[in-house]
Amino acid sequence: MIRYYGKYLGAAVRGDFGTSESLHRPISQLLAERFHVTLRSVSLAVITAWSAAFALATLSWLFGGWLFDLSCTLVSGFLLSLPAAVIALLFVYLRAPVFLAIAVVMFPKLFRFIHNLLSHASGQPHVLAARSRGIGRPQIFLRHILAPATATLVALLGTSASMAFGTAVPIEALCDSAGIGQLAWYAAINRDLPLIMNLTLIVTLITVACNSLADYSSKLISRQI
Repeated sequence: MIRYYGKYLGAAVRGDFGTSESLHRPISQLLAERFHVTLRSVSLAVITAWSAAFALATLSWLFGGWLFDLSCTLVSGFLLSLPAAVIALLFVYLRAPVFLAIAVVMFPKLFRFIHNLLSHASGQPHVLAARSRGIGRPQIFLRHILAPATATLVALLGTSASMAFGTAVPIEALCDSAGIGQLAWYAAINRDLPLIMNLTLIVTLITVACNSLADYSSKLISRQI
């Protein structure tokens, strides 16, 4: 067993991931053809979900009242309760882009975290002191809330990137998008163990890389603040 994995890892370092048993093609070629599709969908999904979640959480803190907060909570709660498969099927029916489906799955989780982070920060003593001095809400938000929360937001960015790759697998399969997710679904149906093993390894490496980079960046920012 040790000899097998040693031989496999040695070949993988050279770019040789073996051959797919069901498709009868080198796995490296399959990954090269499909990875850029998933990368594009994931990148657009992260940008879209982050833009919507951060903008809505910021508006809620700056201008929202209890009715606005309640509406945002109900919408995010409803989206959070929907399985990824249901959202994927809805987007298939609407013929909408795959990245939007991934963004919809990510949005409620990001919004709730960012909203709770801003709400918690607003109750800190230095924020209350700034309010008592008559400092405007935009200045308080930028200097006393957003700046200290930057490290946490950067860490969340790395986590959301790895989460997007995991979410892309079922959504790409159901939306028939020619990416890594569709390939993983095909490999699972056909019990293509070499392909499944390589896809699992790649997704794991991406997750570890995103989390490690986000952790390093957040620590670096924390030292500078």
